[in-house]
Amino acid sequence: MKRTTAIVCLSSLLITAGCSDSKSGGGKSGSDEQQASGAVIKQFADAWVKAWAPDGKPDAAGALTDNPTTFAKRLDDVDTALVASTVTVAPQDKPKCSDDNTCTQDLAVEAQLRGIGAMKWTSTATAVKTGDAWKIKASGDTIYPGLGDTNYLKRVRAVPDRASILDRNGVALTANRPVVIVGVEAGTKATAATYAAFTKYLDVDGAKLAARAKKAPAGQFVDAITIRADQWETLRPTMTKLPGVLTMGGTASLPPNPTFARSIIGTMRTATADTLKNAGPTASGQDQVGTTGLQYAFQQQLAGTPGGTVTLRDGKTKLTIKTVFAEKGTAGKPVKTTLDTKFQQYAEAALATSKLPASLVAVQASTGQILAAANGPQPASYNRAFQGRYAPGSTFKIITSAALLANGETAATPLPCTDTINVFGKTFKNYDALAAYGVGTMQKAFNESCNTAFISQHAKVPKDGMTKAAAMFGIGRDLNLSISAYGGQVPAPKDDVEEAASMIGQGTVTASPLAIALVAATVDHGTAMKPVLVPAKDAAGPAASPLPAATVAALRTFMRTTVTGGTAKVLAANGAVAAKTGTAEVVVNGKVTTNAWMAGYRGDVAFAVIVEGGQSGSHTAGPILKNFLTKFK
Repeated sequence: MKRTTAIVCLSSLLITAGCSDSKSGGGKSGSDEQQASGAVIKQFADAWVKAWAPDGKPDAAGALTDNPTTFAKRLDDVDTALVASTVTVAPQDKPKCSDDNTCTQDLAVEAQLRGIGAMKWTSTATAVKTGDAWKIKASGDTIYPGLGDTNYLKRVRAVPDRASILDRNGVALTANRPVVIVGVEAGTKATAATYAAFTKYLDVDGAKLAARAKKAPAGQFVDAITIRADQWETLRPTMTKLPGVLTMGGTASLPPNPTFARSIIGTMRTATADTLKNAGPTASGQDQVGTTGLQYAFQQQLAGTPGGTVTLRDGKTKLTIKTVFAEKGTAGKPVKTTLDTKFQQYAEAALATSKLPASLVAVQASTGQILAAANGPQPASYNRAFQGRYAPGSTFKIITSAALLANGETAATPLPCTDTINVFGKTFKNYDALAAYGVGTMQKAFNESCNTAFISQHAKVPKDGMTKAAAMFGIGRDLNLSISAYGGQVPAPKDDVEEAASMIGQGTVTASPLAIALVAATVDHGTAMKPVLVPAKDAAGPAASPLPAATVAALRTFMRTTVTGGTAKVLAANGAVAAKTGTAEVVVNGKVTTNAWMAGYRGDVAFAVIVEGGQSGSHTAGPILKNFLTKFK
C-alpha cells in the first residue's frame, strides 16, 4: 500500500514536471529553450541597434530571421521613415516558451528621431526553432506592433517659426523671410562653367563646391548658399541655364536687408556638422541655423524645439490607422538687445561714404549698452568693430594723459613738442604733418596730438603705469559679451622704447573699436562700464573704480577743446562734442601704412571710428563721424 501510494506520488511529480517543461519553462528542457531563444533574441536586439546607428547596415539583424532579405529591407525602411539617429533595444524579463518550439520576448525600444526627440514603444520578438537553430520570425510586428506585412510608419516634423532678435525698444530686427537654397546635383552633371558661376555671382568657392559634389551620392542635392528670394530672382535667368544647378525654397530669420547689422545679428544657412552641434539635439541637417553672431550664440533659444507626429498607415489605402507618437514643439523666445535701430542705420549710412574698410561703434556712456556696431562699406560677417585688434594710435593719449595726471602732472604742465624724439636709439615722430611748436601745456599737446610731447614724459610713468591706467578705462579685461569681442591689452613694457611706444598707442598696445568707444564713454561718465549687448545675458555695471574727479574734469576739457580748436575741429558744428583723433602706424604685407581713428562723445552717447588705411583721424575718420552725428540730436 505504501508502495502504491509512492508510485502514485511519483507519477504526480512527473506529470507536474512535464507541465512545467511545456508551459511554465521551469524544468530543465524549458530552461534550455529559454536560454537558447533568449540568446538569439539578444543577438537580434544588438544587431538592430547597430543597424540603426549612423551608417549602420541591417544585414546582420536580417540574417538572424527566417527571411533575411525581406526583413533587412523592412528594418531599414522603418529606420528611414522615422529618421532615427540611434536606438536602444532591451529584451524584457525571460522568453515565454510553448510546446510548438516557439518563444516570445518583449523588446523595449527607444528611438531617437532626429530633429524631434525620443519615441518609445514595446514590440515582441518571436523566436522559432527549426531543427537545431533558432530564428526570429520576420514580421513587421517585431519592429513595431501593427506593422504586419504591408502597413508603414509616417513621420511628420513641425518646425516652429524662429523668434526675432529685437532692438532696445522691442522693434524686431529679424523676421522669417523667404529664401532660396542654391546648390548643385551631386555627380558630374555640373560643369566647370557652373562652378565658375557660383564663384562669380554668389561668392561661393566653386572648386570646393565641385569637390563636395563629386564625393556625394549621385543625384543628391548639394547646397552651396542660402540667399534671399528677391536676390535669387535677379540671378535666376543666368544660373538656371547652367547644367546641374538645383534650388530649394524655404524661410530664414533675416534682417530687413542684407547689410543691416550683419556682423552683430549674424547669418543663417543650412546646418553643417559644426553648426548642428551648436544647434542642439533636436536640430536637423536640413534646418536653417545660425552660423555667426547672435543667430549662432542664441540658436537654441531663437529656434525653440520642433514637434512632430508618427502615424501608423494602412499599406493599401495609405490612410492613418492611428497616431502612435506625438511630440509638441515649443516656440522660440526672442532675444532682446541694446541696439537702437535708428542708430544702427545712421552708423551704416555713415560708413557707406567710405571707400576703405571701416567700423563705427556707439555706446550709451552711462550704462555701457551698445547702441550700434557697424562695419563697412561692404557687408561682412567678420565683426571688425568687436573683434579687430588694432594699435589705437593717438586715441590712446586719453589714457596716457590719465596716467600722467595720476603721477602729479596737470593740464598746465609744460611738455616740449619737437619734430622727433629719440628713446634709446629709437626715433619717434609726429603724425598729421604736425610741425614742432616748442614748449606747450599738456592740454595743447593733447589738442594738437603731439607724439613727441607725450613720449618726453615716459620716465614719469612707472613701468606698470600705462597698464594700470588702461585698466581704469576697462582695457585689458575679458569683455564676456554674448558674442565674441576683444577688450584690448596693454602689456607691461619690456624696456623704455616699448613704454614710449605705448604712450602713443603703438608697440604692443592693441584694442578693438568697441574698447576705444568704451574709453571715450569712461571720460563722459566718469567710470568705465562693462559693455552690454544682450541685457539678459551680459553682465552690466562698473568695470573699474571711478576715475578721480580731477582727472575726469581735465580729460573732458582736453577732449572738448580738441573739437573747438584742435585736430577734431571737423566736428565743431555738431554740437557739444568732445573727441580725440588718432593715426596708428601699422605694417600690412610688409609695407608701412596708417589706420585712422576718432573717438569721442556727445551727451550720453560715446563712439569710436576706425578706417583701415586711412590718412589720419581728422581727414579720414572725422568726416564719417560727422556724417553719423548730423543724423541725430
